[in-house]
Amino acid sequence: MNDEAMTDAINRAFAEASKPKESCRPDPEVAGLWIDMDLEPKPIQAELLPVPAFDPVILLPQVLRDWIMDEAERMPCPPDYIAACVIVALGAIIGTRCAIKPKSLDSWLVVPNLWGGIVGLPSAKKSPAINMALKPLERLIARAKEAYQAEVEAFEIEKIIYEVKKEDISRRLKATVKDEKKDDLNSVTMELKDLRHQTQQDPILRRYKSNDTTIEKLGELLRENPAGLLVLRDELVGLIAPWDREGREGERAFYLEAWNGNASFDTDRIGRGSIFISNLCVSIFGGIQPDKLIGYLEQTTKDLANDGMLQRFQLLVYPDNCVWKWRNRAPAKDACDNAFAVFDMLADLDPVTWGATPASESAKFPFFYFDKEAQEIFIQWSSGLHQIKLPDEEHSIIVQHLAKFDKLFPALALIFHLVDCATTGHYGPVTAEAAQRATAWCDYLESHARRCYGLLMDDGLRAAQALADKVHKGKLCDGFTARDVRRNQWRYLTSDGAIQAALDWLEDEYWVQSVKAGGTGPGTGRRTRRYYINPKIMKLGKPKA
Repeated sequence: MNDEAMTDAINRAFAEASKPKESCRPDPEVAGLWIDMDLEPKPIQAELLPVPAFDPVILLPQVLRDWIMDEAERMPCPPDYIAACVIVALGAIIGTRCAIKPKSLDSWLVVPNLWGGIVGLPSAKKSPAINMALKPLERLIARAKEAYQAEVEAFEIEKIIYEVKKEDISRRLKATVKDEKKDDLNSVTMELKDLRHQTQQDPILRRYKSNDTTIEKLGELLRENPAGLLVLRDELVGLIAPWDREGREGERAFYLEAWNGNASFDTDRIGRGSIFISNLCVSIFGGIQPDKLIGYLEQTTKDLANDGMLQRFQLLVYPDNCVWKWRNRAPAKDACDNAFAVFDMLADLDPVTWGATPASESAKFPFFYFDKEAQEIFIQWSSGLHQIKLPDEEHSIIVQHLAKFDKLFPALALIFHLVDCATTGHYGPVTAEAAQRATAWCDYLESHARRCYGLLMDDGLRAAQALADKVHKGKLCDGFTARDVRRNQWRYLTSDGAIQAALDWLEDEYWVQSVKAGGTGPGTGRRTRRYYINPKIMKLGKPKA
């Protein structure tokens, strides 16, 4: 075959291959059905499980309520965003400086460090809400830097004086050794020892938070700040996703222990030496988009052993979008000042003077008790959790999440109690009011946890979204079959069950219409179901999670 004949053969083959296959030709009756019914394709998304509206009266002490609601209304953003961040920040400030004993006779201690985050689309104002909630903390950070600078300047002067005294004593010590006067030698030696005992260590900057750190550096910061630190990330997945990679198991284990907040932690590395952390206490907060949360949920529950990392994010809130309203008013200055004052007082907290039992051999930190009424509230809540709610729960991942509320309730109660103490000046055991507020928060956070995990539990959603994306991009021709989908082995569309669930979902939302074909007589093959695409699909944007 010459070159010209070869070229003609290739062109004919290409033209034949480019012709629409029989299965890609629209069925006239189905096309007419789309026109007659005028069906609009709907977004491929699961309905979010309901969450209650944020009730500031029940959930927040007034000193925080007035400030948070004012800020949320002026922004505007869901008040849930600011409130969750504020609670985590307060727990981080308190840290290991005091704890709570949920059982009066038991040795169980709970440190109020908490992990949380806010779920929302990029336009949901997650970052502005976090920045607003942490303004009191930023003020504390600025003051700590000023105090540190003053201490450094004073230390430099003391260091010069020390060096002069040391040089003078060294000179006299040499002269005494030469003269061999034993009494004078002992006297000068004691003087040198006293001087060394007076030596001050380098000033340490008090740290409240870190936005980006390795665990090695975080360990050093925690060694110098035994009350604990807040790790803040604008995008939470950027922090937690790397922990799942091979070779990063040490980081994951470090943070898993840091959630407890009450254990010591020692690291030994060649080249870096040894670091002894008296209190491994870390609080975490950040934002996350729904689709990234779904991806991480899938990875966590399917690809890896579930070690409860995600369940530690107990203040994870996913509220409904707020109604946008134009507001142009000055901030409520008194509300802001009062709330900031609470942060200031907790930053300088002396728990024993506020009614805590001092630390002892059996209790590593000063601790508070529940008063009699608050203890009864906690007993009833705990009994209901373990005897009714957990045994009746169908989803294991929800069981794992709610089981960690054993720490959440007392931690929240302690935080609210100390806020009340700072506001009223009334000190002592944790009150019933703080316990009731903690109960309300646990109910509120349970609904948000169910909404978040609900994104994962509907297995057909991800398959339907994947198939909708392929349909929208023209990867399937009109009149395709389930077999056509399975042949491609696209992600989330590899099994017959997932493919059928996706097809059913798309048909329910008017993306496709199915028609039985074939199998009507001898030689017509098996009866199958063909799917015809709604002509209006191309007018839609790309399907979103």
